Amino acid sequence: MNYQSAIPQSSLQGTLFELLARGKKDTYFMKDMSGSDAAFNPFYKASTPLLQERRTETPLNAPQFGNTFEIEINKYGDVLTECNLLVDLPSWLPPLPLVLGGTTYPPIQANRQFWITDPSGFSYGYTPYIGLFLFERIEFYQDSALVQQWSGDELFALQATEGSWNSVYLADQQLGGVDVGVVPGRNIAGRATPGRLRLSLPLPGLQTPEDGGFPLCCVQLQAYRFRIKLRRLEDLIVSDNGLYKPNPFATTFQYQLPGGTYAFPPVVRESIGQPTILLETLQAYIDPDVRSALQNTKQSIPFRRPFENVFTFGEADYAALDVSSVAASSRRLDACHPVERLVLFFRTANALDRNEYTNFVNPGSPDGQFYNALKLIIAGRDREFEQSSLVWQDMMAYAKDEIDSGYHISEMRWNLGDIYAQERPFSRVPNGSINFTTADRPTVYVQLNNTPVQTISQQRKTEMRVFMEGWNVYEVDRGRGRLLFAN
Repeated sequence: MNYQSAIPQSSLQGTLFELLARGKKDTYFMKDMSGSDAAFNPFYKASTPLLQERRTETPLNAPQFGNTFEIEINKYGDVLTECNLLVDLPSWLPPLPLVLGGTTYPPIQANRQFWITDPSGFSYGYTPYIGLFLFERIEFYQDSALVQQWSGDELFALQATEGSWNSVYLADQQLGGVDVGVVPGRNIAGRATPGRLRLSLPLPGLQTPEDGGFPLCCVQLQAYRFRIKLRRLEDLIVSDNGLYKPNPFATTFQYQLPGGTYAFPPVVRESIGQPTILLETLQAYIDPDVRSALQNTKQSIPFRRPFENVFTFGEADYAALDVSSVAASSRRLDACHPVERLVLFFRTANALDRNEYTNFVNPGSPDGQFYNALKLIIAGRDREFEQSSLVWQDMMAYAKDEIDSGYHISEMRWNLGDIYAQERPFSRVPNGSINFTTADRPTVYVQLNNTPVQTISQQRKTEMRVFMEGWNVYEVDRGRGRLLFAN
């Protein structure tokens, strides 16, 4: 059967009907207004043409564990759109073979394939998120004026609640935080050679995807640099042996190869070398007319500027638990500008002694929490009422964070937080805060839970870090930049 003959042939009348009905159809499907958009109109939204270039800069002095070094931003483009620190860490593992008696290769190849331990089966590696906790302090200067400062601990806590699961996994991969298996010791051993690490620095104009960048073409007469303090190498190595300041240089290592066990000594401590750190920037070249317009326009860049508070609780703070069920302590907070959230966590002295910077669990409490209740006091009155971790950790994370951090990190948030249907990480604007510039005696009140004693001192001791995420404005006018609010 010829199916083609069964199909009705088209008629020229259809063209006439379409022509006559077009006006009615357009009126039905879209508004008949001068500003209306047609589905297939020939117009498009114009955008500024740009060309981006990525470069790396070497520090002004060599980075060394435990010391301070500086890196200056090279202003080769017009707008700074990305700023990263690239880190390569030395390893105590020497070149290793992949087959018994074979050629040796860089240790990262063997360390990715085999589980390298000491003779007792204990593993050694860099602390989790070494790309963050390597940095004790990062300061961003405009000439000699301090614009921003962070610590690795601060960046970890503030970034743990932002982004999507995909973006967070990528960031974890770049910072040395992704595990390689389900066995804790295998994960520790894998971090002995973390590979190239990348830390993105949240400068003004570079904090969320919708930010417009930092206009370098408008501040050509000013110099921008970073002053960075690194932690000591002894404060960056972890092990599953539970000892104080794990020392991989005082043992030997081994792993199983086809044909037998390969044993070897580590690199000598004095020969391990220092980290290699580069500043990577992505800068855009823009049209001369756009550049001229930027230079002749006053730029105001709102950005988040955190303030870090470090407190300790000692035996005197916990002594009340020996005679009663409540041990209350308070600590005065230091911050400026409108603050939209308060982020805090605790660590035991034993965790710090073992360099476990992501260990926020209290072994002495059934629920792992360091406090029973927490509140914020301003001017002698309760600003946030006394609540448990169910509110400050769980409910706050579910109600306002983009993702749950998965750690015992508590928050007090006064902004809107995550909003349904926004693409993560979403653009941030000030939308709720407390003005800590004028706040009278801001104090955090804590009811402490009991905690085990420190192994060395045989006294109870914990650390509490509180981060106040405030807002400031970086203003660029007539070729110079400055903080709009200095205090």
